[in-house]
Amino acid sequence: MPNTVRWGGIIGIVQSCIGILYAGILIFRELTGRHDASIVYEAEDANTWVGFGTAVFFIIVFGTVLAGGINMIRGRKWGRGPIVMLNIILLPIAYTIFTAGQPVWAVLVGLSAIACLAMLFHARSVHWAANIY
Repeated sequence: MPNTVRWGGIIGIVQSCIGILYAGILIFRELTGRHDASIVYEAEDANTWVGFGTAVFFIIVFGTVLAGGINMIRGRKWGRGPIVMLNIILLPIAYTIFTAGQPVWAVLVGLSAIACLAMLFHARSVHWAANIY
């Protein structure tokens, strides 16, 4: 397995840990009764479920990517797809973060996505993935 695949998996694992940590923060906020005032709810009881629902979504998405990253650094064939998909999605998210007035975070998110995609689409990584399938 080339080092580019290993590093792509490591970047995916780090990104996933951050996403799962954020899900934990959302759950903590919901359990302590803190809600985001910027979210507009149409139903009275929706306020309770938005944070939990977002947290569950993050756990599913980032948990899948985490499992893929762990598989990749172990040299197994499954995991490249979820990591590539996440990082393709992170590129427009980085732009959105930038337009929201957070250029430092936007650059960090964008560079991590570009670095991960560069690792996973490197010629050695593509050759490894083609041979393993």
